[in-house]
Amino acid sequence: MDKRFAAALGVLTAAAHIAVSWRYGYYRDELYFIACAKRLAWGYVDMPPLTAFVSWLSAPAHYELIALRFTVALAAGATAYLACAIAAELGGGSWSARLAGLTVALTPAYLFLGTTLTTTSYEPLTWALTVFAMMRLIRSRDERWWFAIAAAVSLGLYAKYSMFLLAAAMLAGLLLTPERTVLRSRVFVIAALGTLLVLSPNLWWQSVHGWPMLAVLRGDVLGRHAFNSGMQFEFRQPLVNAGVFFLEQLLFFNPVVVPIWVAGAVALWLAPRFSAYRFIAIAFVLLLASAALLNGKGYYIAGIYTPLICAGWVTLERAWSGRPAWRTLACGAVLISAVLLAPFTIPALDVQTLVGYSKFLGVTGRGGTPARLVQPLFADEFGWQGLARRVAEFYDKLPPQQRRRTAIFSDTYAGAAAIEFYGPQYGLPQPISGQNQYYLWGTRGYDGSSVLAVGASQSDLLHVLFRHVVLAGTFQDPYRWAIEGPTPIFLCTQPIAPLEDLWPRLRWYGA
Repeated sequence: MDKRFAAALGVLTAAAHIAVSWRYGYYRDELYFIACAKRLAWGYVDMPPLTAFVSWLSAPAHYELIALRFTVALAAGATAYLACAIAAELGGGSWSARLAGLTVALTPAYLFLGTTLTTTSYEPLTWALTVFAMMRLIRSRDERWWFAIAAAVSLGLYAKYSMFLLAAAMLAGLLLTPERTVLRSRVFVIAALGTLLVLSPNLWWQSVHGWPMLAVLRGDVLGRHAFNSGMQFEFRQPLVNAGVFFLEQLLFFNPVVVPIWVAGAVALWLAPRFSAYRFIAIAFVLLLASAALLNGKGYYIAGIYTPLICAGWVTLERAWSGRPAWRTLACGAVLISAVLLAPFTIPALDVQTLVGYSKFLGVTGRGGTPARLVQPLFADEFGWQGLARRVAEFYDKLPPQQRRRTAIFSDTYAGAAAIEFYGPQYGLPQPISGQNQYYLWGTRGYDGSSVLAVGASQSDLLHVLFRHVVLAGTFQDPYRWAIEGPTPIFLCTQPIAPLEDLWPRLRWYGA
């Protein structure tokens, strides 16, 4: 492996993410992570604790975007470096290793994850580390690699529970191939027990709280709906969702690159030179099947594509060893397409330029309709401060005596986290919410006699729990058009019971 190129690529990848990470605003989940960072725990209703801990590390920098997203940018750079290493491990030369690293660095899904803190942001790195360490174990038979695998799995699980899927799929892949012999090891047992020991604080937290993550997964499926723009990527119906899930595998990883990772998956399964690594292809198929059967979202197995891309380029390097024109054409097609798609997954352009670029490509503004920001992930980085300001307008209009006992309730953790983060500068009290971890944080002592309720998803329930519900007004940000219309703000009074008694009925576990 050309270590100098791999290192340079890793540094440049991380630097590129850091350079643009400030451009838009906080993503909805990032505000929630900041709220969780202020209440550090070994677990949360809907996630393990790593993202909250990383957010806590940025507290001295006042949670500025660059500080908050710094580690995910480093993870993106490390993933690009690791792609070069995996390609070399597969027997690739400098051409395939470099193309593998560049392709992984420019993969649409990875570009977004490297510039935004989410529970999935560390998945490309931890999954690639796990696969790479397993490959080194199989090739070298050095059982010390089990400890590296255990460390990668543990880190991945503290970021997101989807690592369980990879661990199970890889274990099944090994059992179905001659490489199962590596499992007959006392070191494997020690590493597995060590992983359980490391995870035990988080597993204990989930157990004590009744395994709420399972309720979150169920609620996520039940709560799926179309965006305000009409687009929908997740569905309640298993067959429809599975079809969209498979389509997203083509879109998230650049349609032009699809032949590369498909060739890699086929070669890992069939090519004799890759026979020792067939478990990766088997794991990939099992991951596809399990995610589809579990009504998974398209990004649930994002981390598995790095070794497939690497295997694809190594395969094509050998197949085209005497055809330099084909190599040049493939390289150019992948890199040009990646650059054209990049503005939709990394904030390389200011928002107005992005809207103009989208209109130029015909993505928006067709048929005389207004040109809008249509990327829903970016749309969710706008409007949060405006929401807090708008709520403050209604809060300030309340009579002083009523204002002191008025709770600000958001139907989503994102709205609550935004009001918690931006609200103090507008004189707002700490909000409450029934979604996910906010539900466990409770009512903050409010009796429910006066509630400013933000959001429409529980409006029907509000009319049941309160005798008097009035629409105070709405909030709307033009950049959020793709995901939602006007957000209603209700003033609710005369509850049918104290808020503490009504609280369980307002609980909503889901994404």
